[in-house]
Amino acid sequence: MKSNPPIDLTKQQKDYSIYLPAISTFYNNYVSKQRVSKYVPDERLPKEFDRGVEGLNFLNDEDGYYSYQYGLYSAGHAQLDLKKAKVHESMILDRDREKSIIVGDSGGFQIGKGILKFDWHNFEGPEADATRQSILDWLEETADWSMMLDVPGWACNEANSPKTGLKTYEDCLEKTRHNNEFFLKNRQGKTKFLNVLQGTDWARAEQWYAGVKEFSDPKVWGDQAAEGWAMGGANMSRMDVVLKRLIVLREEGLLQDKDWMHFLGAAQLDWSCYLTLIQRQVRKHINPNFTSSFDCASPFVATAHGLVYTRAHHSNKRWTVSMEKAPDNKALSGSDIPFPFESEIGRRMVMGDICHYAPGMLNKIGKEGKTSWDSFSYALLMSHNVYMHIDAVQKANHLMDVEIARVRDSVNWRHWKKVKANDKTDEFSEWVPRNILYFDKFVEELFELKTKEEAFDLIDTSRAFLDDLEGTRTQDGKARNNFLQLFETDHIVNHKSVSPVFAMPELDDDKLTELEESQDDL
Repeated sequence: MKSNPPIDLTKQQKDYSIYLPAISTFYNNYVSKQRVSKYVPDERLPKEFDRGVEGLNFLNDEDGYYSYQYGLYSAGHAQLDLKKAKVHESMILDRDREKSIIVGDSGGFQIGKGILKFDWHNFEGPEADATRQSILDWLEETADWSMMLDVPGWACNEANSPKTGLKTYEDCLEKTRHNNEFFLKNRQGKTKFLNVLQGTDWARAEQWYAGVKEFSDPKVWGDQAAEGWAMGGANMSRMDVVLKRLIVLREEGLLQDKDWMHFLGAAQLDWSCYLTLIQRQVRKHINPNFTSSFDCASPFVATAHGLVYTRAHHSNKRWTVSMEKAPDNKALSGSDIPFPFESEIGRRMVMGDICHYAPGMLNKIGKEGKTSWDSFSYALLMSHNVYMHIDAVQKANHLMDVEIARVRDSVNWRHWKKVKANDKTDEFSEWVPRNILYFDKFVEELFELKTKEEAFDLIDTSRAFLDDLEGTRTQDGKARNNFLQLFETDHIVNHKSVSPVFAMPELDDDKLTELEESQDDL
């Protein structure tokens, strides 16, 4: 008789902002197909896989090799035909909804990029409505919380305007309003909706908010109004904008009963702590049921690039997750050398489980490839990377709480000053960067202020400090790519297989898409 998973990562989540692995369709398909066929034959499974392929399903708190009840899944890559989805994507659709939470991405990014086909020429016509309805139906069946179908402000830029026909930021906002109205009028009530906010700076963010806030207002939409918020653009990348938006929502009564706020792609470890500290203050002063979350697809993108998480690094100067080129050597086929990187998946594997193909062995389409990996190798490494990523985020929050308990009475955020990279005179901890300890005190003071005017004044007069929190998240006013933000980039750009610039969001990285398309051929 199998015991429950040895590691329940959900229990270690405490009251932290929730990291959502942005689950790839490749990974979902692996778990799901095994349920209806011997997609992975028994002889291919690692010897220590006593729970089979289902053990890779971290949403399954009974049979996973580790369990974690949270994830994000995107309509932009999903099988929208629900009959087919129940077979190919049952890891998500057939999960126990009492024990797991999925945030559904409506696929606005993929529509704006032209990946998910949409009738832009007849935006309010029957074909466009059919696409909206299929996304809405999928979200209702799939997700506990779902983003409404925004048309991002960049869908009108030089690269995307030829695909969408949109010319201005106002066009994008107008189309988003139409989609929001369609969603709320046609919702079934099986999922709760997040109203998506966009904007590259405060002025643009205010314009967008003014245009969409009615869809969260029960005075306008009654019981149909959106139940939460999704923060995009500057609302998730610039701390001054994040905090001003929260104050405005408090002021206008649109945070008190909104129980979920998702920050799109806020991947950095320090920001996981900032969001935790914000969440605690919102719960204390405004809404005790408030939860914040953020997503990142890096565990899946990294694997598609042949990279493996090796360790997390937490110090007062740098919080990163290290990764390296994963071993790929046909000479290791059949090897019983232990997998060298520690995780609940890694300790169950040997190198022969990753380096499957020996010289001369043919792949599924009868050819000898250059790599020793088959497609199951990628699934195994994805599971390892997901575990490592969750663990790194939780350790960051654990360390933050340890050090806050130790030093918070001696920290005064007003003593913050800009320092050189190697200057340790302003550090309070060996483990936790000073900005996190300063921010704990800052955000506490901010939410104790009673008026919008007082709060805005504090934010405006603290811009140098707040800008420093952004680190590499923004460059020239634009959010930088999450994949490069999180990792030690000198380990990435030296690999010829890895592009220094990735598409946003990460789930649209070309390497991952290519892997998903070749899944049955490897």
